[in-house]
Amino acid sequence: MRDPGIMSRERLLVIHDPADLAGFVRGRYSRFDVTVSPTYMSGLAELANRPARGLLVGVDPMTRKFSSVVAGLRKAAGTSTRLVLCCLPSGEPTARQALTAGADDYVIYPPNGQEVDRALALPASGLVTPSTPASQPMPTWDELIRLADVLAGMGEGRKQMLDRLCQLIADSMRTANVRILVEGDAAHTGDPNTEPALVETIAVGQQTLGSILLGPRQRAPYSASEVEKVRHYSRLIAHLLEAANQQDRWHELAMVDEATDLFNRRYLMQALENLLRKAAHERSRVTLLIFDLDGFKHFNDTYGHAAGDQILRETGQLFRRHCRPHDVVARYAGDEFVVVFWDAEQPRVAGSKHPTSVLTVLRRFKKALEAFEFPKLGPEAKGYITISGGLASFPWDASEPQELIDRADEALLEAKRAGKNRIYLLGAEGEPIEQSQQSNLIDDG
Repeated sequence: MRDPGIMSRERLLVIHDPADLAGFVRGRYSRFDVTVSPTYMSGLAELANRPARGLLVGVDPMTRKFSSVVAGLRKAAGTSTRLVLCCLPSGEPTARQALTAGADDYVIYPPNGQEVDRALALPASGLVTPSTPASQPMPTWDELIRLADVLAGMGEGRKQMLDRLCQLIADSMRTANVRILVEGDAAHTGDPNTEPALVETIAVGQQTLGSILLGPRQRAPYSASEVEKVRHYSRLIAHLLEAANQQDRWHELAMVDEATDLFNRRYLMQALENLLRKAAHERSRVTLLIFDLDGFKHFNDTYGHAAGDQILRETGQLFRRHCRPHDVVARYAGDEFVVVFWDAEQPRVAGSKHPTSVLTVLRRFKKALEAFEFPKLGPEAKGYITISGGLASFPWDASEPQELIDRADEALLEAKRAGKNRIYLLGAEGEPIEQSQQSNLIDDG
């Protein structure tokens, strides 16, 4: 029969005790009656017989529907009882998920005294010396240097940044296997199929960005301070991703034309320089089209600048839809657009043509433009917008970006002089491209 004095004291109930959690609780909270239930079912029975001020529940990740177990314990204990989960680092994902089922908090085993105090909302009352708080995860000098390298290399791309962080975390945590999964990107060191022993979520506010997965170690499990160190890494990665995303947004804004949502002139010149360098190395071909809208000033003057902006945007996006995904479509200036057609795959044998006919693209686009309706143009909404353009090719017509544009512009001027609504190919002796049979005309390859 139990001591009536003990029965009169408030109780702390330990359910499914991992190792000696009950011994820790008895030493730290001596003014409470601490009892142990070896299973979740016996814990429910204990609660039915006598209430508890707090529950410390060991997490068994192998238990099916553990969240349902927690929900049952919460119902039996009532809302005024603190329900705290205790898990090994490998069981942390299960514990986090169970918070939504009614648990108030969770702690990592072996427990840190002050963390348990906060979780149970209780002060320590034992005569024993309070547990020493877990040491703060201070980075080493080598880790700081490597973190600086990660920051310095952010401009290289997200994948390279994650690769470096994987290796840094693996060395810091003394494990061979680390994976970082973030927003569609994945990086790893070691075996990516290793079952994780520790999982930490990467999040910004309420938004989950990804996770860090650490494989087990050969000698010893992860300590509480090491678990906290991984949390620091998760927060660091979240901030780095935010900075990288912001950098990408700034770069995109600097390279996109606001009115048409196409690439702007700055991006065009950079891309064209790179493409010509690539084409020269691979002995492939680049064809550049420059076109403008016939009589654009008339539409601006008649229907206003809002209608003019709509014409520019809709025309540019319509051409974008008729090109291959890798071709570059950019607004060059005013109502002028530039399109760069280039070979994305490996070059063919000497003398081969583009894999897709530029002529076919132009005919398809002009047909779509004739049928397109511009809502703000009233009676001229359909069939009144036409274009004139000029074509020039690398390496036959020019070898430098600006020279290629200038040569295509010469062909555009010839098309304008010939009566507009036509595309001229440089060197076609004044004939519209649709009628030209010159050898440098792009065909169906």
